[in-house]
Amino acid sequence: MLTPTDDVDGAAAAVASSLSLVSKAIKQHADSLRQNSHELQAALRILFTVTDTPGSKIVVTGIGKSFLIGKKLAATLTSVGTRAVSLHATEALHGDMGIIGSGDCIIALSNSGETEEVVRLASIIHSMRSQRAAYMNVWLVGMGRSQNSSLGHWCDAWISCPVDTELSDNVSAPTVSSSLMLAVGDSIAIMLMNRRRFGPLDFARNHPGGALGQPSQQQTSTPPLLELEGDGDSKPR
Repeated sequence: MLTPTDDVDGAAAAVASSLSLVSKAIKQHADSLRQNSHELQAALRILFTVTDTPGSKIVVTGIGKSFLIGKKLAATLTSVGTRAVSLHATEALHGDMGIIGSGDCIIALSNSGETEEVVRLASIIHSMRSQRAAYMNVWLVGMGRSQNSSLGHWCDAWISCPVDTELSDNVSAPTVSSSLMLAVGDSIAIMLMNRRRFGPLDFARNHPGGALGQPSQQQTSTPPLLELEGDGDSKPR
């Protein structure tokens, strides 16, 4: 409950200021990429190779807030036509590495590039590529502040998400960094969607329910989850 001392005008202004800082970080990074995108291009070449290879997929990993960003990225990729799954780095070290297959690309998220579990997972995958056939064609792409890090040492390419500061000077809670990472990830997902010409009909097939799929459903002339056979009967795909 508000008290007479609560300054809602100041609180609203503080929220607006924080949004401006996030927006500024995203704009600065976009401007930077327009000047020099060589690092990003190396990562995109790997993603193109993986998404063009039947049966291959993107595996997004991390821990903490980075893993939550990774889960959202994997969900967005899958929603718009790119095969992807999320893998918690700690769980990967305790049995879930089995989800990784030949030809996959692991995108490892760590703002600092020093997250112990993520670095360890990357180093294990790197060493296994020369020891086990199933990992020979697995790619490692890091995503965070700088490739000049322990994680970057093990990666084949890097998706840079540099920030100067978080929203709070008192605590280092991921805010600006996580927002930039999410924005970059979503931008890559939509670029991949456009590259494969994933359109409204495809989107409708992935969204048979909910408000998101309704506009795409209305653009289709046949039910997206049904395939009309020659005898006129509709059968599930």
